[in-house]
Amino acid sequence: MYLRPETNGIEVESVMMRTIQSSSFYREKVQLVYLANLPGSFIGKKRAIEKHYHLKIMFAKRGGKLFTAYMKHQFSEFFGIPFEKASIWGAFEALRHMGYSRTGLFNIWVPHNELLSLNGQTIKRVGDQFIVNYDIPAILMKNRDDTDMAVMILRTDLGPESIYQLMMNMVDSLKNQGLLSDGEAFTRVFHFSRSPFEQILDGIGFIYNQDGNHIDLNSINFYTYLLERGISPGEIEKILKYPIFCFQDPENGYYEKTIYTATYGMGYDEAYKKLILSEGQVLLA
Repeated sequence: MYLRPETNGIEVESVMMRTIQSSSFYREKVQLVYLANLPGSFIGKKRAIEKHYHLKIMFAKRGGKLFTAYMKHQFSEFFGIPFEKASIWGAFEALRHMGYSRTGLFNIWVPHNELLSLNGQTIKRVGDQFIVNYDIPAILMKNRDDTDMAVMILRTDLGPESIYQLMMNMVDSLKNQGLLSDGEAFTRVFHFSRSPFEQILDGIGFIYNQDGNHIDLNSINFYTYLLERGISPGEIEKILKYPIFCFQDPENGYYEKTIYTATYGMGYDEAYKKLILSEGQVLLA
């Protein structure tokens, strides 16, 4: 779990930890085993944000040019306009062609029916234009020398549903303290790993030892779980670099999702089975 740079501070961190300590159930079941503050200069040197958001940055640069056939179809179905007739810009393209600043682009509000999440990418309709990953330019700007990021690891034997409920309790606590508004997405304040594959991605990106080096990947439980089932380190790296996978559903047919979204809320066994039952992987260049 990590706090976004613009919200990092002892107040937010304290409220979130009090949510655990104020509950006898969570106090017994959840342990804080890692806490670090990563300075913006360190994050920049490691290029942690660029690596973490590799796929989203690709789409923010190239927009609709990277859409798969499935994405084009889903886009047209959702927005009611043929993909070929739509003006679709990556966020960086929108900065140049539409005249927005990074902050201005980040703060554009639209109704939910003008916002589509697809294959891990966010597509926002602004007037008669469409912007892919509007938030990426601002996120890259916020992680600079004058910012920092708090990173935590919580150890627990709770199942995914109980962990999610704990996170939502933290959201309620932040709202009660006026640190998060009712209409504001909690993801603008903090992030938590919502799937086993996301645990690996977050661990690689934001967990370091006292010497400032990446932790041993074998200390990430799901990473060793995959190794034990015959998936090589190179294959795991490829999964994280190109996380869009193809699936077949008996009722709805073919669909695509990132392996992170496809395994939200799953345990290790279920997430592994989801991976091996996939019918393909989208390799973007």
